[in-house]
Amino acid sequence: MRVAATLLLTAAIASPAAAAGSIDPLSLPARPSTRAAAKLMVDVAALNNGRLVAVGEQGTIILSDDKGKSWRQAQVPVSVNLTAVFFANAESGWAAGHDGVILGTKDGGLTWSRLFDGNAANEQIVATAERRIKELRERAGAAAVSAPAAAQSELERAEDALADAKAGARFGPAHPLFSLWFKDARQGFVAGAFGQLFRTDDGGATWRYIGDRFDNPEGFHYNAIVPTPSGKIAVVGEGGRIHLSADGGKTWQRHETGYNGQLYGMLAFRDAGGGEVFIAYGFGGRIFSSRDGGSGWTEGNSGVKTNIVAGFIAADGLPRLVGASGQILRSDDGKRFAADASAGAVTQKRAAAAVLLSDGTLVLAGTGGVHLVSKNEK
Repeated sequence: MRVAATLLLTAAIASPAAAAGSIDPLSLPARPSTRAAAKLMVDVAALNNGRLVAVGEQGTIILSDDKGKSWRQAQVPVSVNLTAVFFANAESGWAAGHDGVILGTKDGGLTWSRLFDGNAANEQIVATAERRIKELRERAGAAAVSAPAAAQSELERAEDALADAKAGARFGPAHPLFSLWFKDARQGFVAGAFGQLFRTDDGGATWRYIGDRFDNPEGFHYNAIVPTPSGKIAVVGEGGRIHLSADGGKTWQRHETGYNGQLYGMLAFRDAGGGEVFIAYGFGGRIFSSRDGGSGWTEGNSGVKTNIVAGFIAADGLPRLVGASGQILRSDDGKRFAADASAGAVTQKRAAAAVLLSDGTLVLAGTGGVHLVSKNEK
């Protein structure tokens, strides 16, 4: 599960060419390296044919077809840091990252093409803000008669949003994307910094901005996109907010956990009794759970003070959380977590993402590449 906590890991890593100001990293292919598998990996996906694909620093994408025993580097057309990867099947996949880049592959991750970037994102965000102002002005007459103060306030907020969008565009493609999720090989969503949310209905060939559908006037970051067992889509992010859509992303409802900090992800699963459970996790070990579809939230105890960066449901049906330092945390009730004695000290390396394979192998992405821990080694 991909989380924006990895921005802390990647922010200090810049493309050498970008640092020198010579070549745009969106146009500079990732450099082949014999040490690609040892680089910082920020996210990892397990394909349905057994392949592992991990993404990370300076456009590096690596693949393994032997459960991590050996890795090969993919051909990638950019050298920006990549933060998220998702596959709909064994062939079709997408990756996203800094400078608003979205990449696509149709051969299981061997080769990638650029589908979208922060320049196109800026254009869409500015155009959306301009349309909003035009709509408000066109209906200003009737609104001004019934509620003049409210109409003026709404117009002023829209004008501020346009000014912010134009200011952001002047900096170029500077806003990173943090999370990808696809319902199938055609319909998908990508989320990122400063309230960015885009949707595709053609497999990533085109994207459209839908951030204006959210109640997020502060422009808070969106850190993760999570499907729920009941068919909803959740967007988790800054300000302790969970945005939920029950109609495939057309409309969104904001829910408050009561926490004002960063939430990096969320587990959504059914318990032994069939009830739907949400566990949101984030900065400083903070966790919050909901059993009513996200309307009410209760703070839990993760047992750690480090950031929680990932989560998964183990074979026993119970939730596990992964700390940034590699801790594996277990809970019987979804509220109180403690170190998983069966997992032991999985790794001393910083973790950024985790995937549990069907055979019980735990896959961790982070510093030093991808680390696999078999069920017998825990």
